[in-house]
Amino acid sequence: MFKKYPWLWVLIAPFLIGFIFSFLVVGGYWFNFTEGMKRVPWFMYILGFYITFFITLTIHELSHLITFVIKGTKIRALYLHMLVFYKTTKGWRVKIKPKLWFLMGGFVVPDLGEINDDETYQSSVDAFRHSLIVAPYVTIVFLVMSIIIFMMAIAFGWNPYVIGFYSLFTFYTAILSFFYIKSFKLSNQWFYGDFVAYQKMKDDLIFQIVQMSQYRMFSLKESKETDMYLFNKVKEAMRSGELKSSLFYQLLILNYIEAVTFHGFEEDPSIREKLTRYPYGPHYHTEQGVMLLYDLAVYYYHLGMIEKSYQLIEQIRKKASPKIDEKSLLYLRKKHDHILHIQYDQLFLDQKEHVKIRNSGLYEDLIDLDEMIKEMHEPLDFKVWETKVELTQEENEEEV
Repeated sequence: MFKKYPWLWVLIAPFLIGFIFSFLVVGGYWFNFTEGMKRVPWFMYILGFYITFFITLTIHELSHLITFVIKGTKIRALYLHMLVFYKTTKGWRVKIKPKLWFLMGGFVVPDLGEINDDETYQSSVDAFRHSLIVAPYVTIVFLVMSIIIFMMAIAFGWNPYVIGFYSLFTFYTAILSFFYIKSFKLSNQWFYGDFVAYQKMKDDLIFQIVQMSQYRMFSLKESKETDMYLFNKVKEAMRSGELKSSLFYQLLILNYIEAVTFHGFEEDPSIREKLTRYPYGPHYHTEQGVMLLYDLAVYYYHLGMIEKSYQLIEQIRKKASPKIDEKSLLYLRKKHDHILHIQYDQLFLDQKEHVKIRNSGLYEDLIDLDEMIKEMHEPLDFKVWETKVELTQEENEEEV
């Protein structure tokens, strides 16, 4: 009825609010509440928000973490706003990183460990899925419990200081939980709320493989068997259907190209055929798309298709959208000119302020960024690009 006639709320809401307020006043509950709020100093209205934010965030992220552990998956790191707990070969470390203020949230990084067969792979996928779905419900339950305790404090006339501080905590918990719950259902190109990510981890094979392959890079122990198994999963996904232009297909292709070009994994002829026919058009308008095109040029060069590689490089320079960040485009051009032996720019690439890697500040404690950047800037094996020209001398038939 209210969906059909939303204006009814305008009539009913004042009566409802008046009834609740009268009930609180007559029962003495409103007095308990106001007396408690008088005990709260002004600075707690500011400090209380940050304390509540950190408590609710910690409960949510610990729910992710504990679920991973229960499902048999180790933890590599826990991010709580500017506070980072991470594991090294020498044990656990903790850092306060003010530059992560923009994060305004947290996340858990699992250590996937050995994955060398379908059973261990599926077990890791299940751990991801359970972790994604448990934490939102814990957040909702915590909100409900907070409200119930708040109502009990008012009803039973607890100490005014307790009522005041807990009222403030409950108010902020309700506001923050509202935004948390809304975010669970949101998604865009780079962000997936917990409910959306859970469903995609369950139903979207490409999303699933990309996530597993990306988180593999944070594992403390190297494992050729795990890398080979995941590479075969990538190949299987790429062989199974059309290669689309969406973000996670781009990441899947990048994963394959990196493995073949830089890590010596065996190429698949059927995938080669698909990649040589892969359309460029949809990718000139985004930074991620341009990165993929540059990596395709690297892939062609690696295969000995030098002319096709250089032609693609030239097309990128002409067609890349001017809306893409100029510094990122400059870095990508310099980097690929260097590794493809078009123009050597080691001095430029050695200056860290020029290097553009998405979210590098988040993961600098989990991976050796300097070593990774060094490998990224290493020129490929030189390929000879030549065209055979036959020179023949024509005989002069005229008599001199």
